[in-house]
Amino acid sequence: MARKEAVKRAEASLPRRLGRAALVRAAGEAGLIRLIARWLSVQKRDPLLVKGIGDDCATIRIRGRQLLTADSLVEGVHFRREWTSAQDAGWKALAANVSDIAAAGGKPVAALVSLELPPETQIVWLKAFYSGLLSCTRRYGLSLVGGNVSAGPHLAAHIALVGEAPRRLIGRAGARPGDIVAVTGKLGGAVAGLQSLARGVRAGPAVKRHRHPEPSVRAGQVLGRYASAMTDISDGLARDAGHIAEESGVKVVIVPGAVPTFPGATVEMALGGGEEYELVATIPRRRFAAAVRAHSRIGIMLTGIGEVRRGRGVVLPGHPGPLPGFDHFGAG
Repeated sequence: MARKEAVKRAEASLPRRLGRAALVRAAGEAGLIRLIARWLSVQKRDPLLVKGIGDDCATIRIRGRQLLTADSLVEGVHFRREWTSAQDAGWKALAANVSDIAAAGGKPVAALVSLELPPETQIVWLKAFYSGLLSCTRRYGLSLVGGNVSAGPHLAAHIALVGEAPRRLIGRAGARPGDIVAVTGKLGGAVAGLQSLARGVRAGPAVKRHRHPEPSVRAGQVLGRYASAMTDISDGLARDAGHIAEESGVKVVIVPGAVPTFPGATVEMALGGGEEYELVATIPRRRFAAAVRAHSRIGIMLTGIGEVRRGRGVVLPGHPGPLPGFDHFGAG
């Protein structure tokens, strides 16, 4: 009851004429914060949340070791409004963080959202953006517990996420010669969807994969019990496998023809496409068959695509040119 009364008071204190076309500047900073608090009030009460929006800091109760990650969604870099709905942008902003928790085999718990907003942003767009964020929280069982708002020249969401670590910690280090390299799902769909959007195609499985990625949380929790090293695929399979190679001090050999491709994607897309949010892992050979069976039981495909050897870096037999993948600053 007290919570409902607080929401009513927040609504009553907002400017009275914020119609569908109203802009962020019409609400002002205090009004905008009250609007966001109202939108987030629909969340189911999380037993781990002690104190949410309303103070300088949120307070959560969490057991054991914590996982911490942060990521950004920037207009013009990660999405374009003419191609992406506000709801899909909100979903995608949080999904990138959830994928990092999945790569550690963990459970997402609580997120903070810091927004940069041009003053001419429509409030109706922002409300839909938060609807997308909340859809992602419901799907993966976490809470939005606070954040910050600031004026800026372009729209960007910077998110920090806390997760619960598994008993067996898993990261990029730990791969050993003889391990099998494996991936979950099929790859290349996100970049195929992006290219479809650039051609004017606004629907289809690949477009959905680009707009509405599904982080592999359940797969990460299962795979973490078998893998020696693991990371998510956000910058492209070849580059992200390279992170495992670097941190583990090994050579990762990927057979391009063995990589499972998303319908409509090429092998090159599967090797270099970013924002897949599937997982790449190295698994001791003796555990691989059991790992495949465990993933089959939860309806997820796990495919062997290469092996770990002595040496350094990533090798793609038969693949010409530089290592494919995405780099924010254009480095090769």
